[in-house]
Amino acid sequence: MKARIIQEPRCVLLWRFDEKSAGYDALAHAARAYKLKIRCIGDGDLAAKVGDLCQGLPSPAFAPLIKVSDRPAMIVSGLRHDTGELGHFLDLVKAGGAEFPLRGMVTPTSKNWTLLQLLQELNSEHETVAGGKA
Repeated sequence: MKARIIQEPRCVLLWRFDEKSAGYDALAHAARAYKLKIRCIGDGDLAAKVGDLCQGLPSPAFAPLIKVSDRPAMIVSGLRHDTGELGHFLDLVKAGGAEFPLRGMVTPTSKNWTLLQLLQELNSEHETVAGGKA
């Protein structure tokens, strides 16, 4: 089954990755080229819905007290994979030196998940693919 990707809003959520991280400038340049708004997210955003974060809405006043992996993650909304724009964006980010062990696209299902749920899912997938060596 082919994943349906959310086309709007155009945004990139960054977990454990900010302007001090290697490759951030290249990522910011690529985001501007693709008209993606950058939002750095953290522990205080864990209870927010992914779709709300992409829309720029504030996070709830509370966040769960749970440890989440520090693996940097990039979650993209608004780029199409069938036209190649997602692949080209990812190539630009990688060429600029940014490393993201966790990457995801916002889908109709994941936009309603909390950030915590999405990060747990991405980490679980990463562990499965890495065979527990991650």
